[in-house]
Amino acid sequence: MIKDLDFSMPTKLLFGQGRLKEVGEETRKYGQKALLVTGKRSAKKLGFTDGVIEYLKSEKVRTVLYDKVEPNPDKQTVDTGATLAKEEGCDIVVALGGGSALDVGKGITVVVSHGGEVWKYMGEGNVPGPTLPLIAIPTTAGTGSETTPFAMLSFREEKIKTFMGSPFIFPKVAIVDPALMVAKSSYLSACTGMDALSHALEAYTSKLSQPISDRIALQAIELCSKSLPKVVMNGNNLEARTDMALASSLAGMAIAQAGCGNAHTIGNTVGGFFETDHGALMGLLLPHVMEYNIFTNLGKFIEIARIMGEKVDTLSPRCAAMKAVEAIKNLLIDIGLPQRLKDLGVTEDAIPAMVKVVMKTDPNEESARIVGPEDIEYLFGKAF
Repeated sequence: MIKDLDFSMPTKLLFGQGRLKEVGEETRKYGQKALLVTGKRSAKKLGFTDGVIEYLKSEKVRTVLYDKVEPNPDKQTVDTGATLAKEEGCDIVVALGGGSALDVGKGITVVVSHGGEVWKYMGEGNVPGPTLPLIAIPTTAGTGSETTPFAMLSFREEKIKTFMGSPFIFPKVAIVDPALMVAKSSYLSACTGMDALSHALEAYTSKLSQPISDRIALQAIELCSKSLPKVVMNGNNLEARTDMALASSLAGMAIAQAGCGNAHTIGNTVGGFFETDHGALMGLLLPHVMEYNIFTNLGKFIEIARIMGEKVDTLSPRCAAMKAVEAIKNLLIDIGLPQRLKDLGVTEDAIPAMVKVVMKTDPNEESARIVGPEDIEYLFGKAF
């Protein structure tokens, strides 16, 4: 019997090659002066920043450029951008870039609308009401932030990397143009692609999963397993890039409904202590968390293995489910991502402190298997 479920996806999604040219028309529906939030180098170097400005100008939308977003963006980046937006009288935010730019854009819409600093809005349900409208334009296939009500930010002084979650920060419009993703390096493609896959896998196996999010997550898993190696081997493969762009947005939709799991709970904690590539971190944590959770739903793990191309029909349920873990480990090898935490610069002496932080972030809210500090320490040890 299907249980009661809620499903909310208020974001308008424009997907396909060449859709970037519609940014001016879509922005004009919501505002007349846009804060364009983007990174310091990549989007500008590739001409995307100037392209967006021209498309906005063609629809008589004025632009204020804020190109200060860094990887794993800090709270100050949001607060500084919000100050600029208020001083300039911006009435809409356009975020262009990877997940960092989109998350900073979300934070800016909140601070401009409700005042103070971004810190007080972190966590679930702390945004008090509607915010400035946001147009999200991802240039990587990874975080899926264009279709989620979440924003991830770093608080470096406190060694915390945490999230903001609110239906008020869903973008009004997401413009997903795979052509913007072609020029990414093999390593970045591998990291962002593994981030998308981890979202789909953890949403599918979350205790909050439901039939609609399950179907979306499975489609994302299939697309990632088929096309992620292809974009790593040949970044100009536009068909594979299109698959990965869709997988990222679908996986974002899945976690918007079902959340993630302890690969993300642990990974976000590690990201607060060490400057790491989030997708690489998710990749190496994922098989350990999957193996730990394997008996919570053998059928789902068997389905993951089957979708990822493993032969499972003649195996026992446990062995068939374990094939999903093997498939992830093999994929990490195929795309050249690290297998151990120490390979990312994580030090063993930090593990006890990180375990304490993980336990403060409620690791059992979405995880299919209940964990205590000894379980988190075990997972750290396996991954290290």
